[in-house]
Amino acid sequence: MECSREVFISIDIGTTAAKVALVKAEGPQVISVLSSEYVKGILHPKNLWAESDPEDWWTTVCNLIKKLFQQTNVDPTQVIGIGLCNTCPSLIALDGEGKALRPAILYMDQRSVEQARKLLKKVGKEAFAEIAGNRIAPGAFSITSMLWVKENEPEIYKRAYKFVHANGYFASKLTGEVGMDPTNASFTGIFDLKRAQWSDELIEKTGLDREKLPRIFWSYEKVGEVNDYASKILGIEKGVPVAMGCADSAASALGCGIIKPGRVFETTGTSTVVAVVSSSPKFDTRILNRCYVKNGLWLHMGAMSTTGASLKWFKDNLCEVEVQLSQKGDGNVYKILDDIAAKVPPGSDGLIFFPYMSGERSPIWDPNARGVFFGLTLSHTKAHMIRAILEGVAFGLKNNLEIIESLGVSVEEVRAAGAAAKSSLWRQIKADVLGKRIAVSSVKDATMIGCAILAGATAKYYHDIISIADKFYYLVEDVNIPNELVNSVYKKYYSIFIKGYKRFKSMYKEITLVS
Repeated sequence: MECSREVFISIDIGTTAAKVALVKAEGPQVISVLSSEYVKGILHPKNLWAESDPEDWWTTVCNLIKKLFQQTNVDPTQVIGIGLCNTCPSLIALDGEGKALRPAILYMDQRSVEQARKLLKKVGKEAFAEIAGNRIAPGAFSITSMLWVKENEPEIYKRAYKFVHANGYFASKLTGEVGMDPTNASFTGIFDLKRAQWSDELIEKTGLDREKLPRIFWSYEKVGEVNDYASKILGIEKGVPVAMGCADSAASALGCGIIKPGRVFETTGTSTVVAVVSSSPKFDTRILNRCYVKNGLWLHMGAMSTTGASLKWFKDNLCEVEVQLSQKGDGNVYKILDDIAAKVPPGSDGLIFFPYMSGERSPIWDPNARGVFFGLTLSHTKAHMIRAILEGVAFGLKNNLEIIESLGVSVEEVRAAGAAAKSSLWRQIKADVLGKRIAVSSVKDATMIGCAILAGATAKYYHDIISIADKFYYLVEDVNIPNELVNSVYKKYYSIFIKGYKRFKSMYKEITLVS
């Protein structure tokens, strides 16, 4: 495989798996990409807790990078920059030597409900939103997880040198330097979104120690250079610059060319995000808001926690036969599940799925929410349940997109990225539910391109990330057009979906108290 001399390494630290790519600087263009699930996966030591072992992340990524060099003709000395992106929030307490003092606390973790309640009472909803641009919610913003550590694991808190997210952990491993970028810091809950800096006011009100927070770097800025430790493990030359990087959804948006105000994209992996770029810091706390990869730009985002995770849960627990069939073929069990679900009519014959498998973020903001199959009858089959999951995620997506449109954004087309964008069936369901065109970028690995753009800026190979990213917006592989007849069917089911949560809400709380 021929490639230009200069290459970047793109690293995506996902929720359940890592993805790594070698990217040709010219373009940028992906040369080769590999992914692997973590050995330990998501840890659930208690009900509604969600943790992950950072060392598991690091080992997985190192193995993938070494495999990439082995499988291509790229020499490690050709690497001129490294870009990072990560699942967010993914809170890690680091000691002074860069070691994680405990497992990372993930965005879907709901242990800090009490800390969120106390914080809301102490700071106030409006005062918090005015600075942080968001609401107070357990797990979704890592301030509540930090406070949980402080109150429940005081020795860990005391020993913590810095609290970081996953890209900060990898920056420490690769360079020995620690930092956080604005896209990640926006989801801490102690970051001033308008000024793009830590909020001394919120830090004081929350009672956190200011010195435990890392330095802020913009996503395209150099956090450090590859050190002896990483150089010896990976074979990469010492001194290669490492970009601070960003949250995975921001990297995906950048890789799809979602870099100018008004452009909308959605990505479904473990979770689902739908977002629009804005040049105006006007925040609606029904959804999430964050700084983007460049000063003066923001992302207004609807974010659901366990969408792809719901399908994976169903596959892992109820699809042993399909998994075995896939192993005899190309290994893609989700393609088999698509084929099964495609045999069921829109609306799944009256079966509706609520994809709240670990509480939910926007727009319902309910840590007690649970997954529900509603309308289940003896005539329903596994095929109905699979399709209901796909449709339930699309209903939640519509719920979030309606809020984004209420901000004055005119949406005719949504750019799709992420693992689920490979599913023609799921894209069509989303198009039919939303009543919008779903355009699939021909950029197959958007997060990898996004990370590479940031690495290129850090390495001084690119001078303007806006113009580099913008050209990818026009690369479209396919478009799913909504079917008006099917859309009219889905409108009826969507109405029930919206009413359903309101009916279930009190029961969600009851079952939390007894379980």
